[in-house]
Amino acid sequence: MKNNFYITVTDVKNYAYCPKIIYFTHVLHLQEPKTEAMELGSQKHDETLITPLLKTLKTKKLLKNINLTSKTLKITGKLDYLAITKFGEYIPIEIKWSEPTPKGKPKRDHKLQLATYAILTEENYKTTIKRAAIYYKRAHKTTIIPLNPKLKQQAKNTINKIHKIIQNEQIPKTKQPKTKCENCGYQKICKEQY
Repeated sequence: MKNNFYITVTDVKNYAYCPKIIYFTHVLHLQEPKTEAMELGSQKHDETLITPLLKTLKTKKLLKNINLTSKTLKITGKLDYLAITKFGEYIPIEIKWSEPTPKGKPKRDHKLQLATYAILTEENYKTTIKRAAIYYKRAHKTTIIPLNPKLKQQAKNTINKIHKIIQNEQIPKTKQPKTKCENCGYQKICKEQY
């Protein structure tokens, strides 16, 4: 049986946070209650937040809210910004309301999300993406992420795992740190049943 179902880049981010979220959203069709962070994250982004980054990158053209799709990987998403430098380099940029890790590094789920956007950008624009950027609003911090083949392969593996969870309708066996569970909207159902 061929899988014609498309997942989203947000699913990749969610899987990296906790694979059970994919089961809850796509198999049980549950929706996470909206949190303040989710509301703030869905607001339109002010381009002035990344103006210093755009100057540093020597941006010639900036595309906003780019819809990207991969027919090969059956995934779609909307990238916040795509900077095109004066050297012809394409750089995906995401704005996050949250903060980086306590050490100031980008979070793993955000890195995989940007690696996925890089894969989609490569397919849609016939280019090679070598780096991406995240602007963390609460920390007022910009981080450039090198995108090597290993990280892109991790993103592709994650996409395949997500499709498998949905197709097999099986909850993934995983154990998360309590700190992740405390901030999860699926905590109650997960504790009760899994």
